[in-house]
Amino acid sequence: MRPSPAAQPEANLRAELVAFNARLRSCRLCQRAGYLSQAESVPIARDPEPDAALPRILLIGQAPGLRANLENVPFAGAAGEKLRLWFELGGIPREDFWRKIHFSAVTRCYPGRLPGARGDRVPSPAEQALCRPWLDGQFSVLKPAVVLLVGLLAIRTFLGRVPSLTAVVGTATLRDGVRYLPLPHPSGVSRWLNDPENVAAVGRAMGRLRSWVDELDL
Repeated sequence: MRPSPAAQPEANLRAELVAFNARLRSCRLCQRAGYLSQAESVPIARDPEPDAALPRILLIGQAPGLRANLENVPFAGAAGEKLRLWFELGGIPREDFWRKIHFSAVTRCYPGRLPGARGDRVPSPAEQALCRPWLDGQFSVLKPAVVLLVGLLAIRTFLGRVPSLTAVVGTATLRDGVRYLPLPHPSGVSRWLNDPENVAAVGRAMGRLRSWVDELDL
């Protein structure tokens, strides 16, 4: 059965996004440049759920973590569980975590651990530059209404050199019709969320998200 005329544009966009993701997963620019090991780090790109509307919310993080790299699923571990809890407050039910949100990152490969530390290495400016066309291309295909910026690298990539998470979490920016919402990374490594005032700022951010979900019927 052919799709109805009303469904055709979304079907075309979905096919375009799936094809885009397939090209992204084949990228090995950082590996060929010597920044990453091809055996350990390859791009992660999850296709939209086939039985759901095309997401209008785009989440951008720093880069996939180790568990995401092993399971080929972004936010697969405890950080993803914390995001689910946050987004429930933001009007996105747990069962819609993968259906309402499309997941992206400043760089799309696991960068490896930071030597001598618990956290992952921050991708270098050169790696970010190599990966940026994929991020720009994803915007062109998806045309999101809301962009969730998770962590300082994602926030600074789009909002400039903000001084700290404290300065921006709980606020929002409207640019070219797109609503940008800064968030901390939900990793247990971060101590930022140990401060009750910072937790309250995340709550304010989720209040904004809930209002957008209702207003825009996301």
